[in-house]
Amino acid sequence: MQIQVQYKNLSKSEQALFDEYMKSKIKQIDNLLTNFEEDAVMLDLKIEKFNKHDAFEVEYVLKIPMKTLKSREASHQITKAVDLAKDRLIVQLKKFQKQLKTGQLAARQHASLRRPKLHEETQLEKEAKQFLKA
Repeated sequence: MQIQVQYKNLSKSEQALFDEYMKSKIKQIDNLLTNFEEDAVMLDLKIEKFNKHDAFEVEYVLKIPMKTLKSREASHQITKAVDLAKDRLIVQLKKFQKQLKTGQLAARQHASLRRPKLHEETQLEKEAKQFLKA
């Protein structure tokens, strides 16, 4: 999994705290991504500090084949914002994996391959063809 981190309005100590805390939390997400290729998964992390409200906003954007999952949370503590956003992302990821296993996405994947019939014969036309053959 490729990881990109963006910081906004954070001090060096807050960045260090965020990095250390994220290392332990990313493992939980990485364990759920065993079905995907290592280079096909990309995680973008964004953290922003709002000085006026003394709050932090954490956003996860997980790009996997066929889907982009996003979660965003704000809190007055870095660790709480990270945990809440991670939990939302894990719920979305589990739901997507369940859809993959049950085949609910198969119709959506190949919708462009299905061609609508231009003209379907009505029952009257079918009876007329059978009459003319006889």
